[in-house]
Amino acid sequence: MKKLKSIFCVLLIAAGIMEVSAQVNSETVSFTADSSNVKALGRTFYSNDVLWAGYSSSGAAFNISAKRLDVTFAGDSGARVRRAEGQTGLARVAVFVNGERRLDELLLKQEQTFTVFDGSETVEGEVLVIKLSEAANSMAGIKRITTDKDGRISPAAAKARRIEFIGDSITCGYGVDDEDRNHHFSTATEDSTKTYAYKTAAALDADYSMVSQSGWGIISGYTGNPSVKSDKQLMPDYYDKLAFCGNYFDGKQAQKIDWDFSLFVPDVIVINLGTNDDSYCKGDAKKVSEFTDAYVRFIKDIRAKNPDSFILCTLGIMGDPLFTAVQNAADSYRAETGDERIDTLHFANQQMSDGIAADWHPTERTHAKAAALLTRKISEITGW
Repeated sequence: MKKLKSIFCVLLIAAGIMEVSAQVNSETVSFTADSSNVKALGRTFYSNDVLWAGYSSSGAAFNISAKRLDVTFAGDSGARVRRAEGQTGLARVAVFVNGERRLDELLLKQEQTFTVFDGSETVEGEVLVIKLSEAANSMAGIKRITTDKDGRISPAAAKARRIEFIGDSITCGYGVDDEDRNHHFSTATEDSTKTYAYKTAAALDADYSMVSQSGWGIISGYTGNPSVKSDKQLMPDYYDKLAFCGNYFDGKQAQKIDWDFSLFVPDVIVINLGTNDDSYCKGDAKKVSEFTDAYVRFIKDIRAKNPDSFILCTLGIMGDPLFTAVQNAADSYRAETGDERIDTLHFANQQMSDGIAADWHPTERTHAKAAALLTRKISEITGW
């Protein structure tokens, strides 16, 4: 027995030495995604050394010089539950290196580490760590960025231009990776980097923030019955919050965290809402008037929080019955306030020849056409 105890003690000591040795002679170095190391993209929240991303295309950008890159993600409270349900709501994340997509994964656990690259040559350039899917279903956190021991990272430079996009499923990239109109929602086929919003920001070399939720509207979210208003999915109610998600991250919920508007001051704000409201309004004059009045109030709220931004009100990619109401709202706001820093843009409706994605949503080809139109309009407005 004494001999066995002695052997056991020796093994424990040896294991301890090996653990200490691994820490002391580590071949890697790790960084947290705080402001000293990364530039935040979109609306994010830093808590207990984790940078949490909610809305589409939020995340982090940083410069790198390293031979190896690992990124450790944190999943929210729904990660394991949703995995069991079939992955329809898991956070989809991606890592781009110098514009090349090097990682594209669903977060199946509440902590996952992925190797982005590992080689003998030093990689230099810009890395984007982005949440491709929307906030409504899941949050994702950047917990750790790891390089080889000689690796270095630093925040990507802030761009001279900034655009905020406020929208619904179109802005989220709903179904863009599934060109079957009979298929339904899944975060696995949602990719906000293929949307008109992301493409417009890229074309104008602008930093961006997307504030978008599938099914949401101004007075009603999507409803299958025009006599029933969906008044729990209203963007104006949560515009001043970090995001909206039923899951918890670090014991918090995004919709209970106030957004600090000084963290991202846009030059241009693009509103693309009204598609879901139309499922409720259906041409009813009283409902359309309610929509117009509520739209004016939302413009006023946006202006109060963004006093110097140009506001562009758009509609049309998935239908335009409420576009006249959008124009009327912009005109009424301008007449009432004297504020001339507002305009409208009518997007062309998607065409069958460009394909139709899941649940009749736009394909990347349709998004590209919308981005070209929006890019020209913003250039005309701003001189960019």
